[in-house]
Amino acid sequence: MSPLKIIVLLALFYLLYRLFSAGRRKKVNAGAASSERPPVGHDVLVEDPVCHAYVPKGQAIALRHGDKTHYFCSEKCCRVFLTHSDQEKGETG
Repeated sequence: MSPLKIIVLLALFYLLYRLFSAGRRKKVNAGAASSERPPVGHDVLVEDPVCHAYVPKGQAIALRHGDKTHYFCSEKCCRVFLTHSDQEKGETG
């Protein structure tokens, strides 16, 4: 058997090994991921009250304001909301 045939056979065996071992890893990782939290694709979208962007609830910045929780896409929107609500309190109070 020539050295070229040996190299080609070794490469084929290696590729087959990688294909089968990758399939097993995906199954093991899928079981581990399901026991933690749901993937981002299954997260509920919430609307930012300032810019009206929709953000996954798990990634949003939450702010408890009074008896309601507001969700923001960024810290900037959160600051704008707080500044605006403080101004409204000053006008009505």
